[in-house]
Amino acid sequence: MENGSGCLNGSGAADSAEKAQQQQQCPAVQLSERNCEAVRVIGQYLRELGLARSAEALVLEAGCPLESGAAAQFRSSVLLGDWDGAEASLASLRRALWRESSWSEIAFRLAEQRYLELLESGAHIAALCVLRGKLTPLQFSPDRLHRLSGLIMCSGPEELRQLSGWSGAAGGTRQALLDSVEQFFPPSVMLPPKRLSVLLDQAVRAQVSRCRHHNTSLSPDQLTLLADHSCQAAASVPSVCSQVLDAHQDEVHVCQFSPNGRFLATGGRDCVAIVWLVEAAANPPGAPRVRHHLTLRIGEERGGVAWLAWSPDSRLLLACAAEEATEVIVWEAETGDCIKKLKHRDEDSLTTAAWLPDSNHFVVGGNRGHFYLCSVDVGFEKAWDFIRVVALATRREDDGGTAVLAADTFARIRRYRFDTMQDETLFREDGPVMSMSISQDETLLAVCVASAGVHLWDLRLRVCRRRLHGLTHGAYLLHASIGGPNQDFVASGSHDARVCVWHRGCQAGDGAQQHLLPDKLSGHGGLVSCVSWNPRHHGMLASASDDCTVRIWLPASLAAAALAASADGTGPGGAGFSSNGCCSSTVSKHQPPPLL
Repeated sequence: MENGSGCLNGSGAADSAEKAQQQQQCPAVQLSERNCEAVRVIGQYLRELGLARSAEALVLEAGCPLESGAAAQFRSSVLLGDWDGAEASLASLRRALWRESSWSEIAFRLAEQRYLELLESGAHIAALCVLRGKLTPLQFSPDRLHRLSGLIMCSGPEELRQLSGWSGAAGGTRQALLDSVEQFFPPSVMLPPKRLSVLLDQAVRAQVSRCRHHNTSLSPDQLTLLADHSCQAAASVPSVCSQVLDAHQDEVHVCQFSPNGRFLATGGRDCVAIVWLVEAAANPPGAPRVRHHLTLRIGEERGGVAWLAWSPDSRLLLACAAEEATEVIVWEAETGDCIKKLKHRDEDSLTTAAWLPDSNHFVVGGNRGHFYLCSVDVGFEKAWDFIRVVALATRREDDGGTAVLAADTFARIRRYRFDTMQDETLFREDGPVMSMSISQDETLLAVCVASAGVHLWDLRLRVCRRRLHGLTHGAYLLHASIGGPNQDFVASGSHDARVCVWHRGCQAGDGAQQHLLPDKLSGHGGLVSCVSWNPRHHGMLASASDDCTVRIWLPASLAAAALAASADGTGPGGAGFSSNGCCSSTVSKHQPPPLL
């Protein structure tokens, strides 16, 4: 007989006779141990779906019980609320536990559920008996017992559920109780909960980890089980140049998308920072393009733009000039208004910067030993002396404060707290650090190391997860970027005029060697110094080059549609860009700034 919980009671004589007759009609087949395990897992899955009769038929024909008789009786008793029966079944299962010490915890959980159900039904005297006669003698968790004893004063079921965080007897708590105690038994006695779902999820995740073009926000349970997972590069990964932005008059050294993905800022040797507006075309939908928004001049005496940094709210743009510059400039990106010009000392060299989460404070530094905390409201606030900074990033910490990550000239990545003035070394690199970029979730740090490639560090564990090779090195600065909906891709410039793109999740296995090498995007006519992923349009990548251009890269399917829209005039356009993704570029005659 089947109860309302989708489990078999099996207590009636008629049911037993019917099962015996079915067993005679359907003799069990001989299955291997692995096949029996598969039958058990599938049977459990059917039962979890509420298909109890199908699960029973499968077990009957295969001759592989889902669990031992005592375990089945324990499950049935819990789901029916037969707590005396559950305690009796638990006593017979005691020797099967992984650890004998787990028995008291399981008994406590059973008595706790019984106690709460009695309180919910208004049987306070019976609940008090359970509290005194069953929960207290177990001496399992004094603090938990104290909280449970206080619930007896609740005025009604609603207050009980609110104070205890318990959803009630009808809220799936009995099944949740079973799921929580299954971990204490070997799988030969009682299967872990949702075993088939776990196996399917692991299989899909393993396939995703081997897919070098996986660039979707779909969760594993949204991917099909009917075929092995494989993303088509044309539909997911930037591979085709959809626009060439040629408004700069000299080498372009930096490009940065704003955190909201709406703006792209570029800068270089021509002493201007250009802000581009990113627009998603209506036809075709989802094919983003950029158009010129405004040009910001920093003055020829500053030697060009060395770095650009967006505030977290995407409202302000900060520019650092070349090595000899002592001033940083902050603009309002929408209007182009100069909000702040900061200069502290004539001997300063401020070539890199990073914003703090409040979009008011930021840190600036350089390789001459100048390292400052500043704000848009006040200006220079604090200094850390004699710190030769190459690159900066910030991340939130568990206590609510903000840590500044600084790469110095000793190949160290160090952590600084300006609020407490504490610092420590996180790790040391193999060679001189050229630049670094932090992921959106602030857990990964991509570090460009001279002549060693891009190293991907896990900031939580302080270990290097991947060493990405395949780019061409030289003596000049390269900047990497982490992107994609799951922050699975790393892109970097290269001295061979190409953009390198890696999927960080690819694991060892068939074809693993080719996964260790990047996809390379060709089109630039000079050194590619900087790349940037769009944090909103995950298939959009920008690259800046010494050929005086910035290229926008899209997946092939989107790029073809965007180019077609541009040709017939339906796509967004603007001054300072060319839509010919195959146009030739002229290598700049100027030499890029050397790495110091």
